[in-house]
Amino acid sequence: MELAPKNIAVNAVSGGAVDTDALKHFPNREALLEDARNRTPAGRMVEADDIVNVIMFLLSDEASMIRGQTIVVDGGRSLLI
Repeated sequence: MELAPKNIAVNAVSGGAVDTDALKHFPNREALLEDARNRTPAGRMVEADDIVNVIMFLLSDEASMIRGQTIVVDGGRSLLI
C-alpha cells in the first residue's frame, strides 16, 4: 500500500502447468497434455502466451486500478480443487 501513492502497482501472476519447450523432454508429456485436456475447464494446458497476455494487460493503462492482486492463469483448474 505504501507504493500506491507513487503510482507503483505490485501484482503477481500465478500460472498453472505451462506447455513449454522444457515439457518436450518429459517422458510423460502426452499424458500431461491429455490430463490438462480432460481436467481443465479450458480443455487444454496453459501456454506461455496465456501468461504473457495477462502480464501485458497488467502493464497497460486498462489495469491501473488493479493493485496487490494475484491473477491465477490455469484455465480454471484451481476452481476444481
